[in-house]
Amino acid sequence: MKKEKNVKKVLRKDGVSKVYLGKNFENLTSININDLSNKLGKDSWAARVVYNKIFGGVLIHQKPGEGNRLHYHPDTDECWVIIKGKWEWYIKGKGTRVVKKNDIVVVRKGTVHQITCIGKTSGIRFAITKPDVNHVYTDK
Repeated sequence: MKKEKNVKKVLRKDGVSKVYLGKNFENLTSININDLSNKLGKDSWAARVVYNKIFGGVLIHQKPGEGNRLHYHPDTDECWVIIKGKWEWYIKGKGTRVVKKNDIVVVRKGTVHQITCIGKTSGIRFAITKPDVNHVYTDK
């Protein structure tokens, strides 16, 4: 098992080519997801838009076939809001299911999970969890 807490490293190892943390888009009074998506382009990207002592929120854009590695968070729950596209979720004990725009997925701490963008178009998801959350990588 490998543990990782650095959000930028986690996203890069998950295949996200552009990762924006800090002043660019973080903690603005408001942000339009369509405008942000048009600005950042068609390649994979992630932009942290909320960051404080209690929670962090990252918008993640990925192309079909891309997603994260199988992992769990030992000390916090995680929530995802699907903004665009179709995604396949694997959650240990719940199986695999497809989620799409306007779906919300909650994964309890300690639960192994993985998500992959599927279909013909890219997808955007909004990840909300504890800031600088621990990721522990494992096998199915």
